[in-house]
Amino acid sequence: MTDLSPPTLTRALQERIGKTSYRMWFGHAVIGLEDGVLQVSAASRFEADWITRRFAKDLDAIAEDVGATATHVHVQIRETAEQDPEQTLPGKAQRSGRPRRRFHDLDDLVVGASNQLAWTAARTIVDDPAAHHLSPLFIHGDCGVGKTHLLQGICARFGRQNPGAPMRYMTGEEFTNEFIQAVRHSQLEQFRRSMRRLHLLAVDDVHFVAGKTRTQDEILHTLDAIRLSGARIVLASDAHPNVIKRFNTALISRCTSGMLVQVEMPDEPLRRAVLERVSLARGLTLTPSAIDAIVEQCPNSVREIHGLLARVGALKAMRQRGGSVTGADVAEATAEGRLAIRRPVTIEVVMAATCGILGVQQADLGGTGRAKRVVLARGLIAVLARELTTASYPEIAMAMGRRTHSSVHASVKRLLADLKAGRRVDLDGQSVPLEQLLARIRRRTGSNTGI
Repeated sequence: MTDLSPPTLTRALQERIGKTSYRMWFGHAVIGLEDGVLQVSAASRFEADWITRRFAKDLDAIAEDVGATATHVHVQIRETAEQDPEQTLPGKAQRSGRPRRRFHDLDDLVVGASNQLAWTAARTIVDDPAAHHLSPLFIHGDCGVGKTHLLQGICARFGRQNPGAPMRYMTGEEFTNEFIQAVRHSQLEQFRRSMRRLHLLAVDDVHFVAGKTRTQDEILHTLDAIRLSGARIVLASDAHPNVIKRFNTALISRCTSGMLVQVEMPDEPLRRAVLERVSLARGLTLTPSAIDAIVEQCPNSVREIHGLLARVGALKAMRQRGGSVTGADVAEATAEGRLAIRRPVTIEVVMAATCGILGVQQADLGGTGRAKRVVLARGLIAVLARELTTASYPEIAMAMGRRTHSSVHASVKRLLADLKAGRRVDLDGQSVPLEQLLARIRRRTGSNTGI
């Protein structure tokens, strides 16, 4: 198939059917013109049937608009179906003019103590034919620590080793949207066939299905069906399955039936290694003071390092400053970034972030219970509310449902003492420094400040 003005095709189709519909139904398709015929290669029979039924007239109109000699549309299925090698194999030439999803590679991941186990499990589930006992591999950890890189790396590696084998990388939101559309338009059996013939299914942000009863049931049955066929399953989430709110018991059981591995926040050696690789790729030379400043400013995720280094490079280019990046450059970029993303933080936001991470019900904050997690949540909320909001002690007490604000005073005093003593707390089976837990909650609230 040869493309004729593919950007024009893409733009015209998006304008006609809307960007949301385009992403949902043409996001994995290849579109081109051959001998005056508009050709659409869909990723699955389900997608092909739906495109034919719903968008045939739109495609006919688009073909005529771009000057095709025959306004005829042919929808077919790629031989590699769900695999779509242009998504899975980095560096492949693209047949379509629209942007394609480019997968990360496992070998490009900077490996350290925080992600060594997850990286090893990711390679094993692809390389070892007898690694079915690892499936489903469930990877969890905070945002920005490399979960998506691991999942996409698994897909890229699997695609190279098993050319033509059907596989799919998708997010929990994509699974939900496709399932809903299938139900609405009586295409459920086609949807199920397209999912259950896979040799590898990787679902990122699987926590998105929490609270969605029918979607959870469907993904549960999908996991059961493809696991019985010997397929590999890889899932990723921001949290351990046991603490994802409104996850049903059966789905938790499936998610914990294979190998669970946590990707922790990157330690200092890993952050320095990531910084070295990213700065080299961007052609930036960093002074020792700049390296120290970036490593200190980005304690929580690898993504923060990428973002801060991008701001540093942009500011130097804008100011037309040559030479190495200095600590002063980093300080300026940090200040600019905080100013750009600053937004009001309310007590409600602090409470929601804290309770979500600790797995505590907000209703328990105002009770008389002394469970360790609840007591810890009260202290964290009190400290962060004083730090991030303008609320007074009485206002904080009222928001948490406490009778007097003296208890809030006591919570703050106790937590600050624990911080000074370097206390660690148990979180998802891991011993985490209290300061690190505070940093994690700050990030969840959208704040970059510190005590």
